[in-house]
Amino acid sequence: MQIEVAEFGKMSQSGNSLLKLIQNNDLPILDLLVREAVQNSLDAGMKVEGHDSVHVDIGIKDVDVPGFAKHLDGITERLIEKFGDSPQKAIYIEDANTTGLTGSLDFKYSPNSNIFKLIYGISMAQETPGAGGSWGLGKTVYFRVGIGLVVYYSHILNEDGQYQHRLAVTLVENEKLPNTIIPKSNEKVPSGIAWWGQRVSPDSDDTIPITDEAMIRDILDSLSIQPFEGERLGTKIIIPFIDEQQLLIKHDINPDDNKPWESNVADYIGVAIQRWYAPRLANKKYTYGKYLDGHINGQRLEKDDFLPLFLELQMMYNAAAIGSKTSRYIVNDIQIRNYFEHNKVNNAGRVAYRKFTKKELDMLAPLNGPSPYTCVNEKNPLGEQNAPMMAYVRRPGMIINYETDGEWCKGLHATEESEYLVAIFVPNSNTKLMNPDNEVVDLEAYLRKSEMADHTSWADIIIKGKPFDIVEKIRSQVRRKIKASYENKEEVKGKQGLNTLARNVGKMLLPPTGFGRRASSRNRGGGTKPTANKSSRGNSFTIVSQKYLDTGDLEVHFQMRLSKNVSAFTIELFIASEGGKISATDWESEDSVGTPFPAKITRISFPDTVGLFGRSAAQKSNRKVLHAVRIEKISEPVECLGILVFNCTDPHVQVEMLMKPEGSVVNGQ
Repeated sequence: MQIEVAEFGKMSQSGNSLLKLIQNNDLPILDLLVREAVQNSLDAGMKVEGHDSVHVDIGIKDVDVPGFAKHLDGITERLIEKFGDSPQKAIYIEDANTTGLTGSLDFKYSPNSNIFKLIYGISMAQETPGAGGSWGLGKTVYFRVGIGLVVYYSHILNEDGQYQHRLAVTLVENEKLPNTIIPKSNEKVPSGIAWWGQRVSPDSDDTIPITDEAMIRDILDSLSIQPFEGERLGTKIIIPFIDEQQLLIKHDINPDDNKPWESNVADYIGVAIQRWYAPRLANKKYTYGKYLDGHINGQRLEKDDFLPLFLELQMMYNAAAIGSKTSRYIVNDIQIRNYFEHNKVNNAGRVAYRKFTKKELDMLAPLNGPSPYTCVNEKNPLGEQNAPMMAYVRRPGMIINYETDGEWCKGLHATEESEYLVAIFVPNSNTKLMNPDNEVVDLEAYLRKSEMADHTSWADIIIKGKPFDIVEKIRSQVRRKIKASYENKEEVKGKQGLNTLARNVGKMLLPPTGFGRRASSRNRGGGTKPTANKSSRGNSFTIVSQKYLDTGDLEVHFQMRLSKNVSAFTIELFIASEGGKISATDWESEDSVGTPFPAKITRISFPDTVGLFGRSAAQKSNRKVLHAVRIEKISEPVECLGILVFNCTDPHVQVEMLMKPEGSVVNGQ
């Protein structure tokens, strides 16, 4: 293959500048590689029909240094001298069911082709809607993994309908360092960039990818890579002369935790794919296109191989993306006003979350698995307590980042040492903006444009001269929903003096002040010893027993005593919280949980009370949930038994049942 050395000129890039374009010092280099390489492959698979997945395989191969170096004109001896005396390895990234490096071999005739964007161009943004890349800078990470040498091989269907093998090589190095590999010319300023291929014409210095199948097979064989055969299309990127130990520099984050994946590059990459692509990896429920069929060294990554945290994240992603009801996670709609064409409750997306125990995350002996913070290479900023962990993702299925502090987590309460709050926000990518411009028409495009070149955060942008604050409103709503949910629901457990037995068997918990009694809808169990709450005027309401029916509904038996001057009464369901009871109206408010009230009355009856009660009226919430019944009473004292049946769609809440008399001075009436 013949060499083409880039000329240093006006407004041109140098190797030194390219290597600094995306110098993300927050993420390990292998994480950056996985994020970029897998996203490129997924983008390349979007328009290929006939497949429900994109095949991606990343692994390590041996390099035959003399066999490979002999093909690279101008640096053959230098490579053999530098690397020929010791075994050498290469990282490969293979994708299939993708378009491959299509376009004219001479990029001048197709400047927007895949071949130019990946091999010869820089800052060539991905323009396909729903794609992951947006800046065209991420591929510079390939040059930082090894010595800057990258081999691009692809098998495509060309413009003539013929299958064709293509291969080119690029080298990017810091031209300012001593002992560079690219040969220097006394007449030219070194650029630090070179390509290898075949000459466009005998009198030209420009090169294009080679198509000689015999030579391509020989080069691939020197890199222990098999070519594509038959009609299988795809691309293989090979990065030779890697230093595995340099790539596996141990991180000082949670150094005492068990991190077996840091022992070799292949294991690390296997965890990194889970870390960043949990929503799409082996997920046949992925709703925005093809799922990711990931492999390490040719072995498929199955869900059984997942670390527990990443499997939970995938299931939470599905719950939020699809909006399905689940008893395992809490899922809240996120609504933003004044920016979108419609004000549906989930116009901005949904957030799914849960508190996990150490046992659920396989952290206890004998497994002794890593903490969530270790799994995602994040520190726990709170020390003895556990900070919340927030992930966010858009349509391509790559997690943008994991946050344990900052704007996503501000105001969220820490959990105890034995619990971990994990959440993921999934935007409603198709929601249209009210006042779009040519590039930003929906929420997906807005978030995509808001990302930096390394795709590790969202930040609000200016459209048509007007600053938007969509991202800030999303973060605010997410924080509010999570905070309200746990303050109003789960924080009540464990703080009411319950013993373990009472929690496990689901006994009725702590009678509230006033008229009423709580019934636990979380576990199937019997009742407690009845406790009556009496007023000075002779009114009382006492839970006698409760039991679960075959339908899953909870049947509550109660005893009620009403004085003569009570003209009517209302039996109503509330959700118990540490700060007081939450009514259906308050629960469904946009400033609170914002979802349909989870407790619904299905039946109420009063045996042997003929002539004692008059008309009754069902009371429904704004979301059409029957949460209360008002009943009129004769002007005589009444003492009777009653039965109320309700179901609860949220296993995390405790339901409180109250009776409110009318016509009495009790409770301010």
